[in-house]
Amino acid sequence: MENPNRPRRPVDSLTLEEFCTAAHELHDADRLEDFVHYVLTGICEGRQASIDVILNRIEDDEVQTLGITRDYDSVLGIDKHIRVIGKDITIWPVAKFEDTLKKNIHLSYSFKNARGEYVAPIHQIPNLGLGKWDIHNSLRVLFPDLYSADRKSWSLTKEEQVDFCEKGLLPTLQELLQDRGGDLPPDHRAEMFRARQQSGRLAFGSRVLPADCVTDFGDVLRRNLVAQGVEWAKNLVFLHEIRGVKNTSRHSFDRNNAGAALEEFLDKNGLQLDELGELDGWYVDVGAEVSSNQNRCIVWRTDQHHTLAELVLRIPGEHAERITEVTSSKYYRDLASHLTGVSGFRITPGVRAQGRFETQYFQAYLTDKAITAVKEQNKFGKFITPQQLLNGKGATYINELFHVYRQATEKNFATARFEVRVPIYHAADVLQEIDLNRLCECLLSFPREVWWAFRTWRTLACMYVDDWQRGGESNLRNKNSALLLTAAVSWLLNGLHSTPDLGPSYRDLLSAVLPRTPRSLVERDELPFPITLNMDEDSDDEMEVYELDVGDGPVPSITTRQRMDGEDDDEVESEAGGRTLVPHVPFGVFFFRELCRGKPVPRFFELGLSVSDRSFNFMFGKPRDEILMTLAGNQVSIPRDPTRLHNRTRQRLIEDPDVGERVNFALEHRGHELLPPARDDGSDIAEQDFDDGSEDNDLLASGLDTQLERVWRQYSIDLAKLIPNRQHASDASYCVIPRNQLDNVTPALYQNVNLCDIFDDVQWRLATRVQWERTFSHLWPEKNVKKRGRLQNYGQAAYYRLWETMTSRMSDETAKASRQAIWSFFKTLEWAPCAGAERIWETKTTSSFNRFGVSSGPAPKIYMNRTTPTWNVERPRDVLME
Repeated sequence: MENPNRPRRPVDSLTLEEFCTAAHELHDADRLEDFVHYVLTGICEGRQASIDVILNRIEDDEVQTLGITRDYDSVLGIDKHIRVIGKDITIWPVAKFEDTLKKNIHLSYSFKNARGEYVAPIHQIPNLGLGKWDIHNSLRVLFPDLYSADRKSWSLTKEEQVDFCEKGLLPTLQELLQDRGGDLPPDHRAEMFRARQQSGRLAFGSRVLPADCVTDFGDVLRRNLVAQGVEWAKNLVFLHEIRGVKNTSRHSFDRNNAGAALEEFLDKNGLQLDELGELDGWYVDVGAEVSSNQNRCIVWRTDQHHTLAELVLRIPGEHAERITEVTSSKYYRDLASHLTGVSGFRITPGVRAQGRFETQYFQAYLTDKAITAVKEQNKFGKFITPQQLLNGKGATYINELFHVYRQATEKNFATARFEVRVPIYHAADVLQEIDLNRLCECLLSFPREVWWAFRTWRTLACMYVDDWQRGGESNLRNKNSALLLTAAVSWLLNGLHSTPDLGPSYRDLLSAVLPRTPRSLVERDELPFPITLNMDEDSDDEMEVYELDVGDGPVPSITTRQRMDGEDDDEVESEAGGRTLVPHVPFGVFFFRELCRGKPVPRFFELGLSVSDRSFNFMFGKPRDEILMTLAGNQVSIPRDPTRLHNRTRQRLIEDPDVGERVNFALEHRGHELLPPARDDGSDIAEQDFDDGSEDNDLLASGLDTQLERVWRQYSIDLAKLIPNRQHASDASYCVIPRNQLDNVTPALYQNVNLCDIFDDVQWRLATRVQWERTFSHLWPEKNVKKRGRLQNYGQAAYYRLWETMTSRMSDETAKASRQAIWSFFKTLEWAPCAGAERIWETKTTSSFNRFGVSSGPAPKIYMNRTTPTWNVERPRDVLME
């Protein structure tokens, strides 16, 4: 029998397009298990696929279809003064913690304090957020005198923040604002009290510093702090940051154009090139993008990173090769789509390799990440965790990701971008003499339908695995080899559009799910993360990972974002480690090792490989034994029925209906109107900028008639969305209208007497006039009538909250007229829920009601207004729109 650790199969070298075509053929032939196995492992019919992306190199005849443009993306500047001219500055009297600089910006600052002379990374100098100007631009204050090698935190202590606020910032604002400074917080404690909402959330206020006060701000601030004895702030400096504005300064490769574009770019943001060009401490990110006029996807070749470094940094070839070595602590590789031959990178060149333009930081990347980019939980793209997959959350997420990639095959191309961070006095000159022909040696070109199809097929394969696992027996799903596959699917999905997570736990996972080979035979560029290959006879039996001094950065080479997942860098011990076999990626893409075929729950071959308890806890959010108990006891593999409605959450308020959707309430021409909202008599509230986005906006500003249209339409939507679910989470809702269509419901739904169009079980009876009027009174109460007791549904109904808000802004006469207008439309409805004082929907079985449906148990109860309902399942259903 073949050793599953080291299988030997004939290898087929394929282009990316050929691989996608083979996947397509398997899927079209309905060979779904073969399809999944091929896409995830590269194995089909005893042969191993290997993807060779070099076959997509740029040929001579394609060079002329490429274009390159230049731009300025960001500015970073350290100065004793705020150098913004002609712009107002928004300042927060109490700094927000999230504005503290914590991330490495790849710049250092030289200074001297009482402890010695330092050249420290800027993000390690204690700092706080001060304010902003314009949209993308921020200001921070750095305190070099607080820096020491022993200090562990970049943020200020509570005492330091209070001293800065009360002894420096507030007196400075009062001095500069003069007669406009009377509304400043009295002290730090007062502002914290004001800002803390009942939810516990902080909504910090801000003050605008007029443009004519900005120049003096730094000197006045330092003077006030020193006068109050805050000596550690006497050498404070300001960090200016303009971020992510590359498309506002695009220009051609020409020295004159570059200079004019730089001056215009800075001027737009309130900075003067003539002033800054003579100062140290100011840096600009200068970028360029290579694109195809045929809308192809242009990407970077991994094996030509050294060539790109040589071209851009203008350094000797030996230096370029040195700083792009896999083992270099200055080089971080960002794989694209799990293809080892396609990747961007990040380099901190160092003094010997920074070149004539003194490049501090150099990065190359693909622009295809934008369609899935979002910052959440320290990640920069859409993601799903193994724990979420295990809890049945994968179906919707994977389906939406699949949709994104499918649409991208027709609508999205990708460009290859590179950026350098250089002193401002080099900004106009750098990237001016790029040899486009040599640059093309660093690039690959794919038809966009092929580039995105690869991600689409891999996403679809993961969709099948997730579906099959969720539908399987819990005692099969809790096998170690099945849980490894669950975690591997999460890792693969996240790494399709983001840099693959190779933190300690996921290194541990990959050691268990990738193919393995003898340490002595592996090529270094096939390693998924840095692993020591030279093991002497006396070494222990653990798989060593390179330990390099990388400061705050991640493990070098392929490993890039391990700290982002909240883990430290301590080694994770696991059963997957060992001195004989190591994980490797020999076929051009991260293929998993072979899956076990013909099993009801997909899993890997059981080779005795696992991950450590620590890694398991991190990925699944619970210890292994708790997961096993959860699967066994709660049947997690049977997810909530997807048709169930979210009727326990507050419904969202719709926008004002369009003219064509209105039923023509007409009270305004009779002199009725909504009263103006109650207002605070102080004008300062509107001038403050609060974090919670609260503004002096009137929810009902569009007037009485429009709001009546809105609340009537909202009523129709809310009542449908609040139709009850059956008792058990695995059972369907009583409502048969697809959940994604409920936002389109109109009052026409309640004029449809064929009840099988709305329900699969229902209780009904013809209402008397008294019963119909009583239902209306419960659903549309008179002004100032408040409900009592334990309410159900009413609190979740947006229409009910809107109606209460509206009636609070009506005179008694207008409230009566408005309710009468609603009643005139309510009388035209054929049915309504049997609403009571405490709940909108009642399901208790009642013998006096008639029944339609499939069961004799509880079901929604409705009143029919005047017509006996029907249950004609053969009739085409068209119930939502008028």
